[in-house]
Amino acid sequence: MALPPSLFSLLYYSLTILHLLGGFEALEGSPKPATTSLFPIFLLPLSDGHGTGPLQSLRVLHCQSADPLRLHRPRLNGPTSLNLNGLHGNSTNEKEAMQSLNNRLATYLDKVRTLERSNADLESKIKQLMIDRIPKGHDLDSMMAQAHAVEQEVRKKTLENARLMLEIDNAKLAADDFRIKWETELVMCQSVERDCVALKKAKTDHEQIIASLRGDLDSLKEELYFLKKNHEEEIEQMRSRIARDEYEGIVKKNKEQAEHWYRKKLETVQNEVKESNEALRAAQSELTERQRFLQTLEVELESLHKQIAALEGNLSDAGQKYSSEMERLQSTLSQMEDDLSQLRLEMQRTKTDYEQLLRIKQNLEMEIATYRRLLEGEELVKEVPPPKKEPDVRTRKIVKVVTQTMVNGKVVDESSEVEQIEETKK
Repeated sequence: MALPPSLFSLLYYSLTILHLLGGFEALEGSPKPATTSLFPIFLLPLSDGHGTGPLQSLRVLHCQSADPLRLHRPRLNGPTSLNLNGLHGNSTNEKEAMQSLNNRLATYLDKVRTLERSNADLESKIKQLMIDRIPKGHDLDSMMAQAHAVEQEVRKKTLENARLMLEIDNAKLAADDFRIKWETELVMCQSVERDCVALKKAKTDHEQIIASLRGDLDSLKEELYFLKKNHEEEIEQMRSRIARDEYEGIVKKNKEQAEHWYRKKLETVQNEVKESNEALRAAQSELTERQRFLQTLEVELESLHKQIAALEGNLSDAGQKYSSEMERLQSTLSQMEDDLSQLRLEMQRTKTDYEQLLRIKQNLEMEIATYRRLLEGEELVKEVPPPKKEPDVRTRKIVKVVTQTMVNGKVVDESSEVEQIEETKK
């Protein structure tokens, strides 16, 4: 029985992963690729079960081991400051090693891409062949479901194995890095210990030299103390003489300055007194004028207050007069509007009477014509027009309302409203 395409694709992915891992170990030449050199670790996810290709995505993790660096690391047998040339050579060797490893990585990636293209071609051909070999009319749904379940399980296990391998390689790399760091720190510790021993010997020699120098320093300090003491005594005597001479000169100069300042100040005060008297007289005269002007202003202010009171009284009277006049005009307007309404009613009534008389006249004329035709022997069918309906009489009244607001007998605000009222009479 032929295998379904999905199951065949799953088996093909598993064989491809094993082949790539085996090729990786063969290319490196060691069962521990992550701990002996600098190579990529590939994560090859499975396809979606439809044969889209064995390599859908590729992630490269560069893992650096300690062995290539350890081959070119010099031994530190002396102080740390003497190893600069060795470190420079170490960095050069590391660059060359990285260059060679990058070249090998590029070659390996080219091979992987070539294998991927060939695998895709072979997969498409095998799928076409399997489709051709499938017997027609058979129900393969149950088998496809089982194959899909197996495919999912294999995919999970494969991903789990790849993750565990990656964690193991990372742990090994971390252990190697810690070991290298420990060895480096050990070498540095030994170098520092040797430097400490040499520094202790130098410290002992320096302590002896310092003790001898301290004795010389004490003797020099005593000599310096006596010299300073004699110098200070001489300076103190010279200062006292100089200070006495300076004080005598300062006293004489201050006396002359005080006499000159007193004479000048006396003249200034006398001039200021004269000017102050003149300013006082001018200020008194100005104050008198200002008082007179203030009295004049007070009189004018009082007269203005009286005028304002009179104007307020006139305004109140005018407001009352205007209010009474407005009331009279309003009543007159209302009376005239009533008269106008009555006049309109009379006109409407006169019009109605005129129309009735006109209809009576027409009826009489028609009767006269009928009698005339009857007298002449003609037959006539009398047509009586229907009576006309009397029109409705509408009365329209216009009312104007004036509102005034008065405060203390004064009209503060005034507003007017016009209202229109209609009445219908039959």
